Amino acid sequence: MKKLTWNFLSIQWIRPACAGCILVVLSACGGGSDSNSTPPSAPPSAYSYQAPAAANDGWQTAHLADFGINDYALTTMMDNIRNDVSGYRFVDHVLIVKNNKLLFDEPIRTSLDIADGWANNQDINLHVLNSVTKSVVSSLIGIAIDQGLIPGVDVKVHDYFQHKQPIGNWTEAKSNITLKNWLTMRHGYLWDEWNVNYLDSSNLNAQMNNAQDPIAFLLNRPMATEPGITFAYSTGVSFALGRLLEHASGQSVTSFMEQNLFAPLGITNYDYWALDGQLHTGSALYLSARDAAKFGQLFLNEGSWNGEQVISAEWVRESTRMHVDLQNSDYGYQWWITHFTVNGQPIEGYRGDGFGGQYIIVLPSLDAVVVLFGRAYQDGQQSQYLWRMLMEQHILPSLLQSQ
Repeated sequence: MKKLTWNFLSIQWIRPACAGCILVVLSACGGGSDSNSTPPSAPPSAYSYQAPAAANDGWQTAHLADFGINDYALTTMMDNIRNDVSGYRFVDHVLIVKNNKLLFDEPIRTSLDIADGWANNQDINLHVLNSVTKSVVSSLIGIAIDQGLIPGVDVKVHDYFQHKQPIGNWTEAKSNITLKNWLTMRHGYLWDEWNVNYLDSSNLNAQMNNAQDPIAFLLNRPMATEPGITFAYSTGVSFALGRLLEHASGQSVTSFMEQNLFAPLGITNYDYWALDGQLHTGSALYLSARDAAKFGQLFLNEGSWNGEQVISAEWVRESTRMHVDLQNSDYGYQWWITHFTVNGQPIEGYRGDGFGGQYIIVLPSLDAVVVLFGRAYQDGQQSQYLWRMLMEQHILPSLLQSQ
């Protein structure tokens, strides 16, 4: 059954090392820290691949050999993870789905950590998603549009917050901010949560989360540009998407999510921490790896799960295409467009991306979904968890064998 316990007390902010990510440390919640990685005194036994066990959770399982995949690259990857090799550290879970079948499901972590304390999570199978939560709220917005609860992405967002009038720093530009501007992070607000350290009290995200009225803090921000022009990553805007959904649907975010997304996917166990009384739709959801993979597969199937159309195919296509052309990773509707290269061969996909090493990676050309969970939360740990190397040197070459 779902878990709804959380704790939102003393807050510290730690600057993420990657786009699309945020970390909130609730210092009163407990949990250990992995600030140092100490190699084991004796090497573990060699990894031996086994097909994932059936769990009556909606997944069909299969063996790598069923798809002509030699397990050498994945075995090497797992041995390196288990032996704490640099670049392979702080990995908590690796999962691979191919052709709608679960082929690889390897949990690595053996104890709860600092991130579990943020929601008082006691289930080791649940893992914080951090900013992958943004991709989930984007899907909920799509469902609400499919149901006619929201007319479309061109609605003016401030129309849903009339109860917050008067809104500060009101201008014609602010009045023209659309839902699409929020989804694509081209809102126009003066907002920078990347170039000020999260430990600094002047960080805007820290200010919003500590504000008496967090949504008013966001809505009252002055404008820096016209909406639709400049990309400015804002976890605050993703939180506001959840608030807009509540006003449009007349339900809490969690109630809407359970009924319209989790129930069709067979997801019954989850956790979260809350801001201002609701699931923080920017960074606070916890899922198991197998349930996170269902969300990726839903998008790979153009919104369908087990024959039921949960989200329209049109929304899936629109939200996962490039809307913002960025230097390294392009952006859709709260999804990052992703480009890989394996032996000179380009492979395109899209991903949900969360601080600490949380990824749901969808690869349409390979009919595959990859879930990676990690715990690279502290300074210096991100450089020891090279998720792209895992993909390009181990996971993608293995998947290419089945083509």
